Amino acid sequence: MEKGALRQQVLWIVRRLGEASTGQVLEEVRETQERDITVNTVQTVLNRLVDQGLLTRSGERRHYIYRAEPSDEAVKERASHAAAKLLSESGEKGLVHFLDTMDRLQPEAIGKLERLLAERRASEQRAKKGGGS
Repeated sequence: MEKGALRQQVLWIVRRLGEASTGQVLEEVRETQERDITVNTVQTVLNRLVDQGLLTRSGERRHYIYRAEPSDEAVKERASHAAAKLLSESGEKGLVHFLDTMDRLQPEAIGKLERLLAERRASEQRAKKGGGS
């Protein structure tokens, strides 16, 4: 298994389900893995994702429920790192592939991106007009 692949798979499972127990994640992971994965391995991955701020956990020990509700700080840090890496390694070609991937995975995300860009440009224009008076 590729390094980080289990982590990514666990994160995708919790995001897709909305919320999940360790047992639910383990069951889904086992359906797709070529080797046996233990409950301890899945629990360790889930705990690390909580520590990294990518998942939240509620309930009592051995009965935790995990949700993909990353903190704003974790989202900003990961997005900034990913954007910097994409631009430094791939430049404009990377941006094109990023948009293609967004369109394939979440087609509505392109529209959201367009709205965010329009709002940012409008805000910048208002700031210029207000600052130039």
